[in-house]
Amino acid sequence: MIRATPFHARTAELNRANRWTTRDGITLAAAYDDADHEAAAARFGVIVADISWRWRLTMEGARVREMVQRLFTRDAAPLLPGQALKALWLSDGGGVRGAGVISRHGRQAFQLTAATTDAAWFEDAAQLFGVTLHDLTGQEGGLALIGPYAAKLLATLGIDPALEPLHFHQQEWRGFPLTLARFGEHNGYEIWCEAEHALYLWDRIAAAGAHFALVPAGVEAVDTLDLEAGVPRPGRDYDGAHDPHAAGPLPGELRLGTLVEAEQGFNGRAAALTAQPKRRLAGIVLDSDVSAPFASLLRDGQVVGRALSSRYSPVLRRAIALAQIDLAHASAGTRLSLMLPPSRDVFLPTVAAATVVDLPFLPAPDAVGP
Repeated sequence: MIRATPFHARTAELNRANRWTTRDGITLAAAYDDADHEAAAARFGVIVADISWRWRLTMEGARVREMVQRLFTRDAAPLLPGQALKALWLSDGGGVRGAGVISRHGRQAFQLTAATTDAAWFEDAAQLFGVTLHDLTGQEGGLALIGPYAAKLLATLGIDPALEPLHFHQQEWRGFPLTLARFGEHNGYEIWCEAEHALYLWDRIAAAGAHFALVPAGVEAVDTLDLEAGVPRPGRDYDGAHDPHAAGPLPGELRLGTLVEAEQGFNGRAAALTAQPKRRLAGIVLDSDVSAPFASLLRDGQVVGRALSSRYSPVLRRAIALAQIDLAHASAGTRLSLMLPPSRDVFLPTVAAATVVDLPFLPAPDAVGP
């Protein structure tokens, strides 16, 4: 059953073109007007995006530290309340099941925020460690504020924006609890509140945002920002290794090796550390405005990789894509070719050239100082 977010009444009013999509069974605006304009606004002003669909799972219990040390590829046990880190969780065979942010909420409490759910796997683990799980998805509303003026907008609302990346704090704001976090890759903020207060929060942000040219952004614009940041997402760029014995995708194939601590005793460790990736994640810039998701990449007529997510970048004014490329052909500057699909105006597939580039394509938006 498709569910709506706590902000749906407001996003539906703005979505006059009736362009919708879903993430993890939750309906979201694909774009409110022009997705390229919305993505570009994050570089020059500020955007607000509904992120209530993200999976948020609390883990509590006397053995919760032991559980997170066993499940995740980085050690979250030393975190203090208010701190967080990014990590993966793997199959027994070393394949990436998922990626997310683990935050510390108390001596015996952690929370996972991720782009896809893996509920059954965590439920099995929780039973082994006697840990209680609570899925917050849908019970709270979440908004991302991204752009140079995000901090100034928060200050206008009376919310202190002084917060380091991978930190969060909880506070009372206008009579109800609110959580401010900085977990994303775009130098922005995430605000969470109980569902019953979500529309009030949206309205206050919209009113204050009028002074900063606030633009509501749909899923397509946020996907463009993710792509420009070089961030692969499970369920969009790759399928999680939900088969317990799956040996791929490997962290190194997804440019996620920095999220693996070799000394950590995580599930799937032996397989992940001994595997030798044959491809690596890179970016490609197409000599075209037409995106080419999941197209084969060729060099001298031989397939040497494939594109993953692909979108038009309004800042670079070219189509770009994440790509997994054979190691021998993955150096920046390598010229490849790929097949563009037919379209309404082009009846036959066409060949386009592409150049391999290092990631990210673009840095995160710079903040405007106080």
